[in-house]
Amino acid sequence: MFEGYGKTWAGLLIYNDNEMSPRLFTTYLLSVPLVLGFAVALLLRLNPYLSIAAIGAASVLCHLGAYVYLMLGAGARASKAEEFLPDFLSLAASNIRAGLTPDKALIVSARPEFGPLGKAVNDAAKGSVTGMPLDQVMAGIGERLHSDVLDKTITLVVEGLHSGGDMADLLEKTAFDLRKFRSVRREIDAIILNYVLFIMAAITFGAPLLYGISSFLVEIMLKIKSKIGAGAEEASAMGSVSIFKGKLAFTADSVTLFAALAITITVFFGCMTVGVMSSGKRVDGLKYFPVVWLIAMGILFGIKAGLGAVLGGLMGS
Repeated sequence: MFEGYGKTWAGLLIYNDNEMSPRLFTTYLLSVPLVLGFAVALLLRLNPYLSIAAIGAASVLCHLGAYVYLMLGAGARASKAEEFLPDFLSLAASNIRAGLTPDKALIVSARPEFGPLGKAVNDAAKGSVTGMPLDQVMAGIGERLHSDVLDKTITLVVEGLHSGGDMADLLEKTAFDLRKFRSVRREIDAIILNYVLFIMAAITFGAPLLYGISSFLVEIMLKIKSKIGAGAEEASAMGSVSIFKGKLAFTADSVTLFAALAITITVFFGCMTVGVMSSGKRVDGLKYFPVVWLIAMGILFGIKAGLGAVLGGLMGS
């Protein structure tokens, strides 16, 4: 269990080109929530059960934050690598046709302007100096970048080499297919842009607007009920109908808390949906969560404050 836990974070550190020791990173990841949980428990003077809950919540939040941060970093590096991958393959094919050996062509083609891809190729190509086979060298490139496109490209090229294909032709045709795929992907992104904008508008403006108005109306009803009080009970006893009959099991604060939690959940899953639609990865959509959540909360409380100022007379102010 702990071995898999360490390997997960070690892989994420490699994808982010982070040279920190995985053991040191996991040590920080386990100790920081413990310290934060104890600090919160001492400041708020919580009982032992709440203290354990605070430590557990801090641990979950720290792990979730670290995972999302590293996944977003790995995704950003992979996107840059995929952007320069066709150019790298075409350049490597040209160098092979110029007379260089495949391993030497890979090293020469790894230009600094290729960013993470160039660094990954240089790191992996060092193994060719020790006599490592070319297919293993190419497999090493994919181990440093979290990219499905790169992994499939490497697999395709290696299988072509094993079947006796020409290296330069394989690289050139693969580069052409990647450019064609990127063009199709841009067309698809343009098509789904309308759906993405609709979802973002719904979770950023639509839901907070509706929850803000609803919670304000509930607060008005609660205040009116508290003022009518005995008069409504007497009317009900005489047989007349009253919308204020009975007791309400919630308060204005509980309604506001429910609205805030509902908006938070809606924004969270809405951002994940946007990530799936735009890039195919749920985590990519979470980079929008902080900004969208702040805007949604601002609209929720802004609507309540605005309605309270305009219709303050109904609230008894």
